Amino acid sequence: MENGKYPVCVVNYFLISTFPKRIMNSWLRENLVCPRDKKKLQDKENYLVCSENHRYPVVGDVPVMLLDEIEPNHHYITETLEDVADNQSPAAAKNGGAAGGAIDEFVQDEVPHTCGNLYFPIRYKLTRYPIPELRLPGGDGKRFLDVGCNWGRWTVAAALKGYQPVGIDPSLKAVFAARNVSRQMGAATEFVVADTRYLPFADSCFDVAFSYLVLQSFSKENAKISLQEIARSVKADGKILIQMPNKFGARSFYQQARRGFSKGEDFDIRYWSPTELMKTFTENFGETKITADCFFGLGLQKNDIDLLPARFKTVIHSSEFLRRASVKMPWLVNVADSVYLESINRK
Repeated sequence: MENGKYPVCVVNYFLISTFPKRIMNSWLRENLVCPRDKKKLQDKENYLVCSENHRYPVVGDVPVMLLDEIEPNHHYITETLEDVADNQSPAAAKNGGAAGGAIDEFVQDEVPHTCGNLYFPIRYKLTRYPIPELRLPGGDGKRFLDVGCNWGRWTVAAALKGYQPVGIDPSLKAVFAARNVSRQMGAATEFVVADTRYLPFADSCFDVAFSYLVLQSFSKENAKISLQEIARSVKADGKILIQMPNKFGARSFYQQARRGFSKGEDFDIRYWSPTELMKTFTENFGETKITADCFFGLGLQKNDIDLLPARFKTVIHSSEFLRRASVKMPWLVNVADSVYLESINRK
């Protein structure tokens, strides 16, 4: 298993045969490439193999495209590689996820980590899936990449808005939960287990790329590598919408002070200034504008107000008021805790 030729993610036939076999979407299959060398892949039994003999298993209908020779930037990468190599099937894959209309157990556990700190009080208490509002026009069948999809809330939101989405995440467990949520929501989605820094997609195959509460926790070097990969995967003049934290937001400033204004390590949030964000996104994509996402925290969604405790409703309403006000008073964007960078891909 040296030099990345036969990565740890190669699994034996016994493991693959324990998963339900499904037909992979033909468009996805055509546009998957080796994440190492971007070469075309061929089907060989239950693997995708490039001409350099890099092999990737297809577990159920989900390609697992992780690289074991690269230093992981999240424990999910290590966990997935270990689970697959040790013949451990995620529970959601074995039993098809939550039965009937029940909320998926993985989502019940993961919701505060994917949606933000305000969601800790409703952990294990969800009565519905917190599917957010995607601030993009109708999809009209456009190909949509959700970077760091986890259990698929934004992937589902995109599908319900008319896009043809593909969600990527390094967690096989999260991806199987996302597939289950999609089935329950009646959303047509596809998922791939992959590392954002090494996207396994052909050049210029997506119309839109999106990411939320993901790149903010990458080191700035890894975030920039990921932006380059996104630019490569999106068509010329395609749209890119990515959420990032603003170091000058009130809550952001408080959180930075709590950790002594350190740069952060592992999956800590890295805080960026609006000027730094605009420079980075313009260099990687081209034409970019910055808008407010929310105030007084990260991940606040007005669509979830019915799920959250009463003490948080004022925060949500206040954040939404300031967000709307920022349209007419753009200077407010400079003090928003969370911002959107919307770019047109010219690279």
